[in-house]
Amino acid sequence: MKQRILTALGAVGCAVLLALPAVAAAKKPATAAHKTTTKTAATKTTARRAWPAETLSGTILMVDPAKDLAVVRGTDGVPFDMIVTRATHIKSGDQHLKLSNLASDMNKNVSVRFVPEGRGDVARSIQITG
Repeated sequence: MKQRILTALGAVGCAVLLALPAVAAAKKPATAAHKTTTKTAATKTTARRAWPAETLSGTILMVDPAKDLAVVRGTDGVPFDMIVTRATHIKSGDQHLKLSNLASDMNKNVSVRFVPEGRGDVARSIQITG
């Protein structure tokens, strides 16, 4: 029993001794080269977080201008909440519309170009197709 305890303590002691140089290195301030590498890595990480735009075809189920929201039922029957911003282009033919005008087009076919984001699906454009 004593032999097992001594062996275990010896293994723990060796592990602590091996970890000390790594802990000491972690406490050192970053060099200029390291800062550049970190900045580049952060930039690449940010770029990877951007999701590609997608297109959804369906019908308008609901429009709530107070919440900047349009709900579109996809062709598979699944409803999608679309966040509408000032940058969202809403068109019917060649005519530009506001979100409040879209409420009169309930159950019409639309094509929505959107970008999935952390806050939800953000509509870039909404085109009434029928």
